[in-house]
Amino acid sequence: MAKSLHDFIDRLKAVSPEDLVEVRKEVDPRYEATTLLRKLELDGRYPMALFYGAKNVRGGRAQVPLAFNAFATRKKLALAIDLPPDQYKMELSLALAERYRQLVKPELVKPGEAPVKEIIQQGEEVDLLDYPVPTHHSLDGGPYILGGSTVLKNPETGVYNLAMLRYHLKAGDRATVHAERHHHSGMIIKMYQDAGRETPFAIVIGHHPSYYLGSQWEGPFGRDEYEITGGAMQEPVRLVPSQTWGDDFLVPADAEIIVEGYVSASEMDEEGPIGEHTRYYKTIRGGKIEKKYDPVVRFTAITRRREAFFLSAFLGHPDQGLIGSIPKEAVIYERARMCCPGVSAVHMTPAGMCRYICCVSLKQRLGGEAKDAIMAAFTSDWHIKFAVAVDDDVDVFSDQEVLWAIATRTQPNRNFFVIPDALGSPLDPSVGLDADRPLTAKMGIDATRPFGLPFSEVCEVPLDLLKQMRIEDYL
Repeated sequence: MAKSLHDFIDRLKAVSPEDLVEVRKEVDPRYEATTLLRKLELDGRYPMALFYGAKNVRGGRAQVPLAFNAFATRKKLALAIDLPPDQYKMELSLALAERYRQLVKPELVKPGEAPVKEIIQQGEEVDLLDYPVPTHHSLDGGPYILGGSTVLKNPETGVYNLAMLRYHLKAGDRATVHAERHHHSGMIIKMYQDAGRETPFAIVIGHHPSYYLGSQWEGPFGRDEYEITGGAMQEPVRLVPSQTWGDDFLVPADAEIIVEGYVSASEMDEEGPIGEHTRYYKTIRGGKIEKKYDPVVRFTAITRRREAFFLSAFLGHPDQGLIGSIPKEAVIYERARMCCPGVSAVHMTPAGMCRYICCVSLKQRLGGEAKDAIMAAFTSDWHIKFAVAVDDDVDVFSDQEVLWAIATRTQPNRNFFVIPDALGSPLDPSVGLDADRPLTAKMGIDATRPFGLPFSEVCEVPLDLLKQMRIEDYL
């Protein structure tokens, strides 16, 4: 059986039922669903949440249930690529990196064999206002499609690109799309626009999480990302002709919902405000809203499963951050090990919004190697603003352990260094508003013990006893 979101939900029920909650109560997708997620988060809980009583944007009963938090913990993502749930640290990033190297060509199926074609809406039937499109935060400019993986096709090569973009819903068949100009998706849209052409696209709203992990692959422009995603899934991505363009544009057959449409060649409309991945509003400062404009999109068709889920991602929280950080860790790990073979783990911590703080553990061969590992992290991902190197006895997946190393193994005048005016993220609220000059300082922190010099011993219980002891034998 081909992998799907339904397949993953069944696995959660069987293997990790505490990671799934079903909400039968009527819930408004405007603030109410995300407020419950935030309430759970403040209690340290990140279950996948299925809202069976979700309303639609108009306030009536939605055509399908709403789902959130499919990506909110590393353990869920480990399960998604068939690892035991306790192998969620570096094992997860390295297993995914290995899968990326195992390209699997997609498989074409007939429309009658595609679950996503069970219900087809075209023409006047295309109305996203009938769906539970969420409004996430109190100052957001409206409902947003945020859990979708956008499919684009390079007009010069015919190669498919996958990316998680955001869509600000303006009407049932109209939205704006935000695609960073220097990202692959933004580059493809610009290629069409420079030629005066509309950009065809499809939004995959709901699929197996391993499909999304494939779509977040970090690598050079021009690779067919259906093949890379097949590697991540360990099976061919089953494709079917789209409703709008037929064989000229193929879409995933096992998705929950596919929304097809065009990006305008020239029409723009106001986008936002939207709470960003930083948990700030980039365009709201001092109570004033700065207007921002993005390309307009028109929806041409919706196809879906009969029992579909409308999958969203909670922007600015682990549900949205982790799905992109796991591939980043794998890239940084491999690049850092080129210069520092003793690198043992890399973590893009959720405390740094899974982008801005990178922790690297290593066993040094020579003094100064920790700084090389830090520099490798900076050159691997332009989002990173703080890179911390620690010894291999420190668990980089524990913020408490990393802060302990900073507190006890550093002197700011010796172990901290700053790189001024480097490329940063334009969504970082501490970076200026000039989109062409998103400049940031970057800080490296060498929190390793001084190499080759005596240093205080760590106090610890006997490690052999710690390893063999079972808590349930005592409590």
